[in-house]
Amino acid sequence: MPADQLLALITLAMAGSFTPGPNNTIAAVTGANHGLRATLPHVLGVPFGFGTLLAAGSLGVTALLVAHPLLAQAIKWLGIGYLLWIAWQVAGAASLGERALARPLSFLQSAAFQYANPKAWMLAAAAAATFMADGTGALRLGIVVLVFSLAASSSLLLWAAAGAALRHWLAQGTRLRAFNVTMGGLLAATALWMAFV
Repeated sequence: MPADQLLALITLAMAGSFTPGPNNTIAAVTGANHGLRATLPHVLGVPFGFGTLLAAGSLGVTALLVAHPLLAQAIKWLGIGYLLWIAWQVAGAASLGERALARPLSFLQSAAFQYANPKAWMLAAAAAATFMADGTGALRLGIVVLVFSLAASSSLLLWAAAGAALRHWLAQGTRLRAFNVTMGGLLAATALWMAFV
């Protein structure tokens, strides 16, 4: 891959990974409610799931969704509904005893969540169209997946660490409740924004 394309890929991966979205919100909420160690399955599951989504995009799934808008709409609305359900779960938790996301997402849940995550689909479609459209093969796909995996893992660790760093401060009074309501609200806002994109 030429250096200019690699730089563009890294920029897209960093922008897509570090900006607020469902995966980062879940990492921060899990870190705050359950600690940093509990986020590790999520940190590993997201890049794996997104990597498989990128592979599917390189095999033409993105073109299939463009050709069948009803299928794309079904995936979009299922994803939005799932995000709203997670937002409700997060916002409803009041204390460490009643934690947001009663159990942290497992590796497989986090990986599978990428298929219900509208932001992941948009990012995978952009990456497939830009960096894998000419069918250059497995090496290029491997580079794209590796770059996105490193960016996603770094971002998720940072968001989870930020949540975990707030853990003791949030345990006082109603701070955790306010944090969970805010994070649930951000997830819901993300879902609603995706509904109009």
